Amino acid sequence: MSSRLRCPCGTRIEAEDDDELVRLTQEHLAAEHPGREYSRDEILFMAAMS
Repeated sequence: MSSRLRCPCGTRIEAEDDDELVRLTQEHLAAEHPGREYSRDEILFMAAMS
């Protein structure tokens, strides 16, 4: 099952599973939004809402 998330900056993050989605989202945050950090649960909640 694929997972996806759209960052408020417009970047769409797609992954094969939740673990990959969390990793890719955290990498995106570190590169594009330094200082912003979200937990695994927060990322998966945002993905469920998008």
